[in-house]
Amino acid sequence: MSTLIEDLEHRRWQAMIESDLPVLEELLHPNLRYTHSTAVVDSKESYIKAIQEGVFDYRNIETSDVEIQLFGQLALINGSAKITVLARGKEFVLNSRYTCMWMQEENWRFLAWHNTPIPA
Repeated sequence: MSTLIEDLEHRRWQAMIESDLPVLEELLHPNLRYTHSTAVVDSKESYIKAIQEGVFDYRNIETSDVEIQLFGQLALINGSAKITVLARGKEFVLNSRYTCMWMQEENWRFLAWHNTPIPA
């Protein structure tokens, strides 16, 4: 099962980089809470809109130390990420630790994201 979650995570990262809104629409849970490193929280609608409008233009994402734990219909993922993103016209490289969650109803959907910057 963790291989399925790994595949879904890869698909989500690629959709973010490619601004593939139909794939994000499919993968993101209607009740998504996406907490950015700035503590700003997006819903599914506001997150997709921000990608659509170029507020967040993801360029590259590298993950490491990924750990997946399954709890029935929930998958909890912890890891490190180096995210290169063009945000509001300025390129940033974010090094952070993250926690995210997928939930299975009919299909697995991405439910929550929270990341914390790693001090330089």
